Amino acid sequence: MRRFICLLFALALMGCSQASEDGMLRQANQEYAGGNYLRAESLYERYLEANPQGDGRWQAWQRLAEISLTVVGDQRKGSALLESAYLEYTENTERAAGILWRLARVYTDLRDWDKASETWIKLIDQEHVLKEKAWEVHWNLGKIYQFQGRYAMAKDSMLSCMEVAPDDASRAQCMYELAQAYSFLKNKEQSHAWLEKLLALENADPELKALSAYLLAELAEADGDIPRARELLESIRETYPNPKVIQARLKHLQ
Repeated sequence: MRRFICLLFALALMGCSQASEDGMLRQANQEYAGGNYLRAESLYERYLEANPQGDGRWQAWQRLAEISLTVVGDQRKGSALLESAYLEYTENTERAAGILWRLARVYTDLRDWDKASETWIKLIDQEHVLKEKAWEVHWNLGKIYQFQGRYAMAKDSMLSCMEVAPDDASRAQCMYELAQAYSFLKNKEQSHAWLEKLLALENADPELKALSAYLLAELAEADGDIPRARELLESIRETYPNPKVIQARLKHLQ
């Protein structure tokens, strides 16, 4: 009888604990939905502290990151929250990849190139989870290397980008940056070749094609092939983002 009473008491405590956990999370969600973000933030933080095994921890981490990054605009705090969430969900491949993706974007926006590249590199191992977004990992990593002046590494990243790009639109973005990398490496032949390949893609973005044609026109002008330069510029009168630039270049080449 005594054991039975103890068991009932333990079950009652568990029920109270669960009710308290659910109530705290419910209140946090209500405050969040009502736009009371600072109050919601405090409740989510208390929930995480009080419930190390709580079922709502994933939602709490997500909401805290959203408040810091989107509502408050504190990217440093947001990145610290994402780092902590990543440590908790390292064994959950899908969730870990989602956290890393967001964290990589935050560090990239902060222009914290070392942490950004480190995080994008971690995502390379998650390509099977990212699937059609995998090319963006290599693209972003290549752009960081480009900003850092590490052009050979930028080239390698863009080559990898093309290997996993799922369609012409994404492949064209990889090609454009690859041509830029070769240009920085003083390899005009390869830069020219990849820009030509980009123009041959049927479903590439028209504006990106126009930018590529403009670069080709500059290469042609540098080689003294003025007729080819004018031909390329004429072809993008309607699609280049700034038509006045094209007019000025054509006038210069008369």
